[in-house]
Amino acid sequence: MRLEYRILWIDDQIEDYIENGLKDEFAAYLEKLAFIPDIDCFETVSVAEEKLKNKEYDLILSDYNIGDDGNGKDLIDRIRSGEIYTEILFYSAKPDFEEVAKSLYQDRISFLSLVDDSGFRKFKGKTFRLIDLSIRKLQELNSVRGLVMSQTSDLDTTIEDILIDVMEGENEFTEKLRKYVIKKIEDNAKERSKIIEKINDLSNADIIKHRQLFDADKKSRTLNELLKLCKLLDEELFKKFHENYQSDVLRVRNDLAHAKSDIIDGIEYLIVSRKDGDQPIKYDQAQCIEIRKNLRKYTDLLRKIRERVIELT
Repeated sequence: MRLEYRILWIDDQIEDYIENGLKDEFAAYLEKLAFIPDIDCFETVSVAEEKLKNKEYDLILSDYNIGDDGNGKDLIDRIRSGEIYTEILFYSAKPDFEEVAKSLYQDRISFLSLVDDSGFRKFKGKTFRLIDLSIRKLQELNSVRGLVMSQTSDLDTTIEDILIDVMEGENEFTEKLRKYVIKKIEDNAKERSKIIEKINDLSNADIIKHRQLFDADKKSRTLNELLKLCKLLDEELFKKFHENYQSDVLRVRNDLAHAKSDIIDGIEYLIVSRKDGDQPIKYDQAQCIEIRKNLRKYTDLLRKIRERVIELT
C-alpha cells in the first residue's frame, strides 16, 4: 500500500471529461480520503498498455469502444493475461451495451451504460463506490502495516539525508551535531562496547545510517536539535517537532510492527501493548485516513525543513 491512489483512464474523448471537471472531482475525492491522487489519462489503448507494463494502478476506467484502437474485450484479455487484477470499470453510450456487458462479466470488472441524461452522474457515483471498495481492501491490517512501514522508512531516509547534508558541510552546526549524535549513541548503547570503541573512526554518514546505533527516535531527536541550533523551533510550523513526530508517526509504526490482531465481536482489532496495559485499537476508515494524513504531513514538513536548513547553512 502507498499514499498515492492511481487511476488509469482511457477514452478517445478524454479531454471532454477533463474539461467538465470530472477528473478534478475524482482527485478531490481522493484528497478527502487523504490519498495523493495520481490519475493518468490516455486516448488510446496501446499507449495505456505501455504504461501498465511499468506502473501499478488501483482502478482502471475505460470507454468500451475506443475508436479504431480496439474495444474493452481486447483490453480485458490483455490486462488479465498479464496477471493484472485491478478493479476495472467499462462504460459506453452504445444502446446495446448492457447486452454486450452480460457476455463479458468477469471478477473485479464492472460495466455501466451511459444512455440517458443521468449517465455522467451515475458514472461519477460508480467510480466513487469502486474507489471506496478498493480502499477497503487496502485497509486490511497487513496493508496498513505495509504502508506505515514503507512510508516511515522513507521519512527516516529523508531525515538521514538532511542531517548528512548539514554534517558533511562546512558550517557552524557540523561539529555540534556530531558531538550530539555521538553522545546520544554513547548514552543509549554502552552495552555495545565494541562498536562504541570504534565510533570516532566512523564518518558522519556512517554514523547517521547505522541502524543498530542510531535508530528512528535518535534521528528525529537530532533533527529537533538541528532545528534548535538553526533557531527554527520557535516557528509554529516546526514547534515540538520530535514530540509530535514521535506520537504521530513513530508510535503508530511501533504499534503496528509489534502488536497482534484479534477478533472482538466480529471486528478486527489491533492489540497494542502499552505501559498501562494492552489496548485494542480498531483500524477503521477514520483511523486509516488519520494515518495517511500524518504520513503526508511529515513528508511535506521534512521537505520544508530541508529547504529552510539549506537556506541557513
